[in-house]
Amino acid sequence: MVYRIHARLGVVAALAFAAVATAGSAQAQNLTTIGKAEVDPKRDRQVIDLRKSRGSVVGLRLRAADGKLVLSNVRVKFADGLVYDERRAITLLEGERTRPFALPDRKERFVDEIELFYERQANTADPSAIEVLAEQTSSGRSAERPAAPATGEVSQRPTSPKKTEAQPGEQVRSGDVLFGAARVGFGVDRDVIRVGAQVGKFQRVRLRVLENDIFINELKLVYADGTSDTLAVDALVDANSVTRWLKLTGDRFIQEIQLNYRSKPSFKGRARVEVFGEYAENWLGPDGEARKYNAGWSLIGSETAGFVGFDKGVIPVARNQGGFKKLRVTVLDRAITLDELRIVYENDKVDIIPVKARVDAGSTWGPFDLREQGRIKEIQARYRSRFIDPKATGKGAAIVEIWGAY
Repeated sequence: MVYRIHARLGVVAALAFAAVATAGSAQAQNLTTIGKAEVDPKRDRQVIDLRKSRGSVVGLRLRAADGKLVLSNVRVKFADGLVYDERRAITLLEGERTRPFALPDRKERFVDEIELFYERQANTADPSAIEVLAEQTSSGRSAERPAAPATGEVSQRPTSPKKTEAQPGEQVRSGDVLFGAARVGFGVDRDVIRVGAQVGKFQRVRLRVLENDIFINELKLVYADGTSDTLAVDALVDANSVTRWLKLTGDRFIQEIQLNYRSKPSFKGRARVEVFGEYAENWLGPDGEARKYNAGWSLIGSETAGFVGFDKGVIPVARNQGGFKKLRVTVLDRAITLDELRIVYENDKVDIIPVKARVDAGSTWGPFDLREQGRIKEIQARYRSRFIDPKATGKGAAIVEIWGAY
């Protein structure tokens, strides 16, 4: 009797083993390549966009098709909003693949992207080729991804980096005005850039990112009247680059800008995010709406000031029709030493304003009268941020603003 029970158990075990082996074989056969990417070894992370991949998945792995990669984390973003981190040390040699990721359940989901965090390899220029393998059911392989809502996806153009912290990017032209800036850390995923009411009404804005890459999930503009615009940018913006323009209605004052971005676990670096805007058509000018606010003063140009030595650069000036009778200089965040200003007009005439002054953060130098009243083309300045300033806001450079009055 005991023998028969053991025999039956043996048969059951054999059948169970066969079933497991068959399931394992079937599982291996269901692995499908849904994405490929070349990983830049000189960076420390990379995003693989999988929004166009076919079908839903119940499991994921990675395979090194070429080269070696040492991963510290793999972040998976699903279309339903779930974000999963496979946070462990993974060394992938050529031809090797990871074990299945320990996803929280085996629910059918569509993958939007995978972000790889890995060790930099400064001594090699050869990229590693990575494949994303998905475990899919028969129904999952043919599942249709839901149509994504329209977004304001950001594209970017590279700028020429410089050595100083304050101005590693190319000067932003085309009538831009720098009206907000912040140094953001990567330990959190949200920061706010305070703008304040009545600075101006802008018809479009764009960002300049310095010092570090940043992945912006969402950009939200909160207006002085309590309304807001949410721009779902969902894009990686490289260090020392400028995004494309994001259009606004141009009829409201911006109170603050809320940045929702991708944090970097255990990463202590920071990035500087600057916000530039182009005024609405009817804002500046002798008969413009700006004359009704700020006691008749209008912000017409702004830029950051370098730390090392005197920085002789150009402060971009907003599109204007001229007619300004006076200018003044306002300094934010950190004191500066101001040495000289040159006001260059459209007709190439120049007003040279000799200055030898320290201007503290939050204070103003001027106003001073202009000899010419034609359209201002640019302002050439000679200044530097003061390295030692106990009253400075944070560790960043000063922002130098030029205000004009008619």
